[in-house]
Amino acid sequence: MKRVVITGMAGLSPIGLDWQSVSSNLKAMNTGIQRIGEWDRYDGLNTRLGAPVNDFEQPEHYERKATRGMGRVALLATRATELALEDAGLLYNESIKDGRMGVAYGSSAGSPSAIADFGNMLLNHNTDGLNANSYIKMMAHTAPVNISVFFWP
Repeated sequence: MKRVVITGMAGLSPIGLDWQSVSSNLKAMNTGIQRIGEWDRYDGLNTRLGAPVNDFEQPEHYERKATRGMGRVALLATRATELALEDAGLLYNESIKDGRMGVAYGSSAGSPSAIADFGNMLLNHNTDGLNANSYIKMMAHTAPVNISVFFWP
């Protein structure tokens, strides 16, 4: 029987980018849910509530070459993975690149802005906004693909 051991964890959420923030917000019963004013422009949308991750900024050590195919979804996933590897003491460990480690990551969609660019093409027969990286940012498996490319170039 093969076993999986979880040795590190991390998360980026509407209530914090580290466990201390998440924990204190949970204890204070803060949800991170807020009104999203941008959604006022959508006729028929019956909610304006969302829980965005507002305070995330792309780390300075992320090079453009590694991130040019990443939308926000992949950036958040890659950073959470990096923090989990760091928490596990594996961030610079050889096991990351020697074939003993892989990626299993759940994601249901890519970045909304890239999906919108493709929708524009389908609805308006216009490729404005599309480029060579648009599909990579849009695809449902953008998180695991970009994590793999980032850590196993």
